[in-house]
Amino acid sequence: MPLLSRLQAFSFNTESWFSTSSFIFVKNLLLLINFLSMFSIRQMLAECWNLILSSIQTLLAGLILIGAGGYINTNSAEDIVGLSGSIAVASIVIGCIVTIISFLGCFGAANEKGVLLKTYFALLIILVILEISVGAAAYAKRDEMNTSIDIAWHNAAQGPNNSTIVGIEKLFDCCGFYNTTDAVVTPDCVLKTPNSTGCHDQLTATLKGSLSTIGAAGLALGLVELIGLIFSVVLFRKIASKETAQSNLLNEAWRINRTKVQYGYQNYQYV
Repeated sequence: MPLLSRLQAFSFNTESWFSTSSFIFVKNLLLLINFLSMFSIRQMLAECWNLILSSIQTLLAGLILIGAGGYINTNSAEDIVGLSGSIAVASIVIGCIVTIISFLGCFGAANEKGVLLKTYFALLIILVILEISVGAAAYAKRDEMNTSIDIAWHNAAQGPNNSTIVGIEKLFDCCGFYNTTDAVVTPDCVLKTPNSTGCHDQLTATLKGSLSTIGAAGLALGLVELIGLIFSVVLFRKIASKETAQSNLLNEAWRINRTKVQYGYQNYQYV
């Protein structure tokens, strides 16, 4: 009978039964590992999106720096200290670097590329170090502000026209650097506002306020970059562990197939 012949054709010896059971156990164990890994994959996807959002925030910060640099460059007619050109160039350069780095982080996170994430992390570290260095240098030279403003005011007054000084006096409703008795005072200022105060205090306060704003913006940018650094490290570790798990899984499957061929269990592919 067909059923009896099929039963007789299958060997029920002890070795075959244990080998088949072992293979089924290993195969189901691998399926369980794949099922459990879905949770870690979902967690890694969440961390991936966190890094992408952090990179987008860094990208926006870079674009803001580029826009601010362009605005400063086009509105530097009344720059007395002579820093607007340097600040504009530095802002545009840093903005471009931040934008490129953020694109690198977004692409690396979206495609789960460990090499790109390593590069993103290294460049971000370098950028943070440079920002800290520039901030420390600016803080160290804060006491030289009064001297720099004094020299810049007298240099502007000795130029071919006093449009910069006139613009500052109109803006702050002041006259002269310290007072109206200064050697460098525009005639129109004395005639229109003879009792006005000097421009030194208001100009210094405005510059200090601008430096505080720049410092706050730099602090916010540094915080975003720090978040990007943390997420890049976490995501890179997850990708590395995922690649290791996949490699171990492939090695285990290769070992099982090799054992199957070695012992001649041709029915394993139907189990």
